[in-house]
Order: sequence, then structure tokens, then C-alpha cells
Amino acid sequence: MLDFMDYVQRAFERGSGWNRENSYENITATSDSLINFAVPTSFKFQTADRPSNNMFNTMEITAHKRISGSIAYLYTDVDGMNELLEGSQTRTLQEATETYRHIQPHFLKQQSQPQSALQLRRYNRFKPKSLYYGRMFYPSSILEAMIVKRWSPYHQLTVKSLSSINSPLNVILVNWQRYRDDNFQEVTFSSEGALCGYRFLHNVVSSPSKFNNSLYNNSSLAVGGEIWLGLSTLTPGCSTSLRYCTHAATTGRPLTLTFSWNPLFGHISSTYSAKTSMNSTFSAKYDFNLYSTDSNLSFGCEFWRKSFRTGEDGSVVEDEKTSTDAVHPSAFLDMEKLPHATNEGHAPIPEQQQRLLDDVTHTFSSSLEKIDKEKAIIDEFETSFNTEPFSNVWKLATSLRDKNLRILWEGKFKGFLLSAGTEVFLTREYMNSVLQSINQDESAKVAAQETSAGSSTPINFGLTIQYSS
Repeated sequence: MLDFMDYVQRAFERGSGWNRENSYENITATSDSLINFAVPTSFKFQTADRPSNNMFNTMEITAHKRISGSIAYLYTDVDGMNELLEGSQTRTLQEATETYRHIQPHFLKQQSQPQSALQLRRYNRFKPKSLYYGRMFYPSSILEAMIVKRWSPYHQLTVKSLSSINSPLNVILVNWQRYRDDNFQEVTFSSEGALCGYRFLHNVVSSPSKFNNSLYNNSSLAVGGEIWLGLSTLTPGCSTSLRYCTHAATTGRPLTLTFSWNPLFGHISSTYSAKTSMNSTFSAKYDFNLYSTDSNLSFGCEFWRKSFRTGEDGSVVEDEKTSTDAVHPSAFLDMEKLPHATNEGHAPIPEQQQRLLDDVTHTFSSSLEKIDKEKAIIDEFETSFNTEPFSNVWKLATSLRDKNLRILWEGKFKGFLLSAGTEVFLTREYMNSVLQSINQDESAKVAAQETSAGSSTPINFGLTIQYSS
């Protein structure tokens, strides 16, 4: 489940006109949300409130071996935050959870006027915006702070810090981002190990097709990379990735392909994610190492379900859902209103010539109708998914190498957002290796090993409850 402060930060980005999908960090966000989703490992309750339209606060209590919690405050000067945010009672489940990312081409958001004039007009109208966030953990007395500054439509500066009085943990992270002319650039510096990094991403497809082809006009291709260097240890790091997003012209269902390569460690990763229907999504990931020839195949899927209501006769019926094939009639050409080859008041047209004119008219009208229909179906699919009254979603993920099964359920109940999940290891040997790698006391290790006599054993389980007004 998406944390409330993360939800507010994303609303800040929408209100300030910043698109997080252009970041290289989120180039594999779709497959990560379907395969590498986080499973709760403890009981956590979070409540959030809005004292004003620009100020937010949360209180969180966590129970895992001991009681702990945190208090957080956030302030932003973006106008209209009350229109961008909703409480847990009215917020849709699609906005409260991480799911498939619908990525539109950059040129679809541009206006018809020249790009240079549009950029100048946008720059003159822009007002600097800021976000201030602070969080205190107890009883550990750890302080977390974040400042986000937008001084132009193309730049964003983020400063994060984490400090503690009882431990030598003091980290400052500075992140500068720039996005202009389909190019994203990011410079990062961390005080932990004096780590410096540079990221970039370029949207290759930046102009619509002259042939008005719907499949081309609804596709997006992005190429990017990153370079890291730890100045204290002189440890380098780098990777490059590619992301291609498109839609099926006949059904409007989106799919995303990614390819990543780390030349230093020889790691190659490729993913395929697609919405197989309005209620289901599937993702597959293949990892391979060129140096050790180790490989792994992972699968993930999610199933969306809607609430049920009682009919007048007492039977349980499902809420009406929007048809994915329903397209507004204006998207199609009316065949009856198309001009026909007539010659009223003149000499009759020969039958052979009339037949030729009818064939040409039918050919062009069929092509135009097909293009408009495909565009309308693609737009209708995304709109229908965002407006569906889903009440819960099931997420499942597994890996052939790790031989584990991760299950996550997220839903809404009486105005609360709930998230519960567990992780099950199918082999005892791999579970024991996991127990040796994680930080547990001896009693917990012995208890877990004693319960691992069966063929499958859950090692993690948790529940998260969230409420916001």
C-alpha cells in the first residue's frame, strides 16, 4: 500500500507539472510493482489528517517484537492540493496501490502551437513551488527530513537527510533533476561514502506519425543509463536500460518491455508486462549473468476484484462495470452520412464508373473508421480502468531459482485501506539460507527451523491499516 506521505508527494508533482515517469529510476517501475512488491512483515497502523489545504500530518504505530512508531509533518505551497488529494474513504484503490504504469508519449501532452512558443509561455506562467517534510521515529530518536524545490518548469532539487543522536547515522542526499526537450538528466550526491551519480533518459519517439497510425502514436520508446562512483572507496557502477510501451490496437490493452544491462557485473535483465484484461495483469522477468551463467525466471500477476451488492430480490450481484469495448459514437464515422457518388440533374453515370467510385469511397471510409476506432479503444481502456470501482486486488509473485511464493492482498473496508501479505518458501534448504542472512536472534532461528519440517513454510507475515481524512 502506498504510504500517505508518498501519496501527497505525488500529488505535489502533479500540481507542479512534474512527470515522475521521465526519471531513469522508474524505468522498470511497472515490473517492480508486479514482481518485487513489498510484503508487510509486521502490524502497522497509520492515520493521517489535513489541518489545512497545504499542511498534512501522520502518526504511525508499528508492532514487531516491540512497539515503535513515528510522527510526520508535511507542508507545500502548491495551490489546489485539496483537489488533488482524497481521503481513504473516497480514494480509489488504483491510486492507493502500486500497479501498472500507463505511460503516454510525450508529444501527446503538447499543444498544437510551436514548441518554442509553448516553452516560453509555460516558463513565464510558472511560479516556484516548494515542499517541506519532517519525520521523527520513536523510541529510536531518528530524524528524517526532505526539502523539494521547483524554481522553473524544467528543474527540481531534492535534499534528504537522516540523522540520529544515539548512533553515528548522519546521511545527506542531494538530488538535482532536469527535464527538457525529451531529455531527462539527474545528478546525485550522498555523504555516505561520498557517492556521486549521474543519470539520463531520452524519449526517442518525440513526434506523431504523419500517417496517423494509432499504434505508432500510442507508443513510447525511452533509452537511458546511469554512472556511479564512490569517492571514498573508488568503487564504480553503471547500467543502461531501454523501455518500450505500446497498446494493442484492437483491444486497447497496454504492454511494456524493458531491457537492462550492467556491463561491470555482466548482469542482463529483461521484463515483459501486459494487462491481459481489465481485471488482470501479468509480468515476467528473466535475469542472466554473462560471467557466471546464472539465470533466474520470475513471474508476477495481479487480479482486481470489485465489491458486491445485494439486489432487490436478495441475490448478490456485482457492481456494473464499464465495458472496455464501449466507445463514444463520435469516434466513428457515420457511413450513412458519407458522400456517395451521385450525379443528380445530370446525365447518369455509367454502371462501371459508379461501381469504381463506390469501391474507392468504401476503401477510404473503412481505413479512416478503423484508425479512429483504434484510437478511441485505447483511450477508453485506460479511462475505464481508472474509474472502475475496485474493492481489492490480489498480487502473486514467484521465482524459479528462489522457489518462493509471495502473496499480497490490498483492499478497502469501511473507509480503511488494508494491506496483508506473506511469503512462503517451498524448500527448507533455501529458507534456512535466508534465515542465516537476515538479522534474527537465536530463539527465532530455532523456532523457524523447527517449523520448516513441512514442504512449505511462511517466513513473513504482516498487516497494514491506513486511514486518512
